[in-house]
Amino acid sequence: MRSRPGRSVRDWRAVAAAICLAAAAAPSPAAATPSPPAAAPAVPAAPSAPPAATPPDVRLPPGTRVDAQGVLVSGLGLRETTDFLARDLAARGISARQIGPYRVRGVELTRFLSETKTTSWLAVHVLRTAGKTLIFFVLRPKP
Repeated sequence: MRSRPGRSVRDWRAVAAAICLAAAAAPSPAAATPSPPAAAPAVPAAPSAPPAATPPDVRLPPGTRVDAQGVLVSGLGLRETTDFLARDLAARGISARQIGPYRVRGVELTRFLSETKTTSWLAVHVLRTAGKTLIFFVLRPKP
C-alpha cells in the first residue's frame, strides 16, 4: 500500500481553526450597517490568534488550558477527554451524537454533533495529534 502525503500538525490546526472561524464569522445584520472610519493606529497591530471561547453549556476537562496560538489543549488524553465530554453532555441533558473516535492520516478525532437546538455550538471536535489533545468548538451561526 502506497503512503499518501499527509498534512502536518500545523496544517491540521489551521484546518480546525478555519472551521471554527468560518462558523463564528456568519454575517450579522449589525455588520451590514456602515461604521464611521476609525483613526489609523500609529503602530500596526500584531496578528493575534482567535480567542478560545468556551460555550457556557460545556464544561472542559480538568487541566485544559489555552496555548500560545489560542487553541484549547486538554490536560487529559483523547479517550479521557472524550469520555469526560460525553458524561458532561449527558448530565446536562444535551443530546449530542458522538462520531468516533477514529483515525485519519495519523490524527485521532472524535466529534460531538449537537442535536439540541438551544446550544450555542453545533459541534465539538476533539483531536489528538503530535501528542496533544486539542478541543475545538464550531459555534452555531446567529440568526
